[in-house]
Amino acid sequence: MNTPRLWQLFLLALLLWGGETLRRDLWNPDEVRYAYIAREMAQDQHWLVPFRSGEYYAHKPPYLFWAINLVSHATRMPIGRIPVRLPGLLAGVFVLWTTARLATRWAGARAAWPAVLTLCANYMFWHEIGFARMDGPLLGWTMAALTLLFLNDDQPTLWRPAVAWLCMGMGVLTKGPVGLLTPAGAYIAARLAAGEGRLLKKSHWLWGPFLGLALPGLWLALAWRHGAPPGYFSELLFSQNIQRAAGILGHRQSFAYFFGVAPAHFLPWTLCLPAAILVLRRTPEQRQLLRRLLGWIGFIFVFFSLMTSKRTIYILGLFPALAILVGGTWTELATATDRWARLARGAFLWLLTLAGPAVLIASFLPLPIPGRVLWPTGLAALAGAACLWRTARQPATQPRFYFTAAIALLAVQATIGAFVYPAVNPLKTPGDLLPVVAAQVPADGRLLIYGFNGEIMAYYTQRRGQVLYTPEDLRAAMQREQRGVAVFEKKGYAQWAPEHLVPEWRTGEFASGGRDYVWLAFEPARAAQ
Repeated sequence: MNTPRLWQLFLLALLLWGGETLRRDLWNPDEVRYAYIAREMAQDQHWLVPFRSGEYYAHKPPYLFWAINLVSHATRMPIGRIPVRLPGLLAGVFVLWTTARLATRWAGARAAWPAVLTLCANYMFWHEIGFARMDGPLLGWTMAALTLLFLNDDQPTLWRPAVAWLCMGMGVLTKGPVGLLTPAGAYIAARLAAGEGRLLKKSHWLWGPFLGLALPGLWLALAWRHGAPPGYFSELLFSQNIQRAAGILGHRQSFAYFFGVAPAHFLPWTLCLPAAILVLRRTPEQRQLLRRLLGWIGFIFVFFSLMTSKRTIYILGLFPALAILVGGTWTELATATDRWARLARGAFLWLLTLAGPAVLIASFLPLPIPGRVLWPTGLAALAGAACLWRTARQPATQPRFYFTAAIALLAVQATIGAFVYPAVNPLKTPGDLLPVVAAQVPADGRLLIYGFNGEIMAYYTQRRGQVLYTPEDLRAAMQREQRGVAVFEKKGYAQWAPEHLVPEWRTGEFASGGRDYVWLAFEPARAAQ
């Protein structure tokens, strides 16, 4: 079996994410937030420091906003579904390609497609790549760096480690110091665990980290030179890294958090891990590969476990290694007769067998979306189960069982993206607000947002947003705008309204992203009161 080519992986990505990308709107919070920031960056020409509704945005470095604007400019598309999602989708394709390259190098060409399909047919990877977040591009830069460093050990050159360190620098520009620490630490741990520490010197650790920090350093210098707002650097470098790692900014979890989360989010392939580990203990070469992969996995697992702040997406970097571990043993897992192998095959069979009827039954329950949109997913699961049962009864001379299981899971995921996610749109977008703003706020006017970051409101209404936090500031903004709309969270409106509401002003309620909001349309004669 040949190593997957880029065009084949692009086709696979199109089948998996095409329907979702074209049919689903941008969702709150992350997708809309990044789209709005990228749009404001282009409007105001603030290329070095991102802004959100006139306030600097120091939560993340600017790479993704640059990438969104680059795609928008190259495709001549306004900032919307495709420009916002394409950087992550391209990164996802690249992750699949590098995973295939490493699988081929370590386990032979027969392991390449199984590793790719294992990774694709994992809901967490599919879900995160399909959503416009920092984590997809970050994983792309991480895998680029790791692949170059691993391949350089076999055929040493100067350019491979140099490009690898530059990729780590791009990772820093994407999501901060983890862009360098994660690939560098995973590489060191993998080599040491496999007894290959002698190879570390080929990666030029004396000058490499300086090269990795060169691009982020250049950006910081330019931002400082061109007058970054006061407080921007302290929040970016201190609050969003040290305080976030310590859990001060939220997402506090115990050390053991990932012990349950990681196996749950690698399902259904978690079922194969015990058998795969046993398979890779048979020969010295396989044991070395196992230790290398476990070093990679172990570093990322322990590194993020030591942080007080934890989110599931933080451990996305260990999934390619897990995919190589499982995919590299597909043939053995499909033919083995030991208890763990039989248990894994049986679990896959019953997982798909039960999933189909469960989804179809759920479609008849009271749901916030039409139940019929679940039917394609349920039917895909049933068809996959039928094919898997037939495959299980045939002589297992090829890894047909897991190929069939992967294709069935991919079909289920594709139907979720093409049918279920678009049906959720009304729950995720502020549709009821749009006609009010279109009628009340001029195209060059501002949408007033009281007490919260309402990027989704400003983005979908195609207006500039202004966030206000005190009644005095809101009243001053109303006097300036004279005619417009203010948006409140329902609880914020309840606190503001008794003192400031004028009876003649019109109000209405709407929901978006699971939260309740209130819009207030104010008129010129009343704005000054």
